[in-house]
Amino acid sequence: MNIPFSAVSVPAELTVTTTDHEGARVLTPVGDLDAATAHVFAEALADAAQLGGPVVADLSRVEFLGCAGIRALFTAHDRAASFTVVCDGARSVRRCLDVTGASDTLAVHTTLAEALAAAVAP
Repeated sequence: MNIPFSAVSVPAELTVTTTDHEGARVLTPVGDLDAATAHVFAEALADAAQLGGPVVADLSRVEFLGCAGIRALFTAHDRAASFTVVCDGARSVRRCLDVTGASDTLAVHTTLAEALAAAVAP
């Protein structure tokens, strides 16, 4: 018995908004942060880190976080003078950070205000 299968390819999209708050650059990715989209976020993080100063990754609008997204966060952690993460959105994103051990290494906060305070603290 043959069952017809038609694969539908939907392009993955991720948008990254960069804003300045209280002396820190805040990057807010929107969408899925996975192998298909992590390069967009990684480039934005690299640009922000190159400018110097604190960098905050606000993951509150990320619906899915994959291994490639975690790798982009670790790379930014290594490059930026100060790097913090906001995770107040999807429970699955926080779970991914916890299960992989990323939350043990990265400074993860539940609100943007907390992250900014930690990022710009002397």
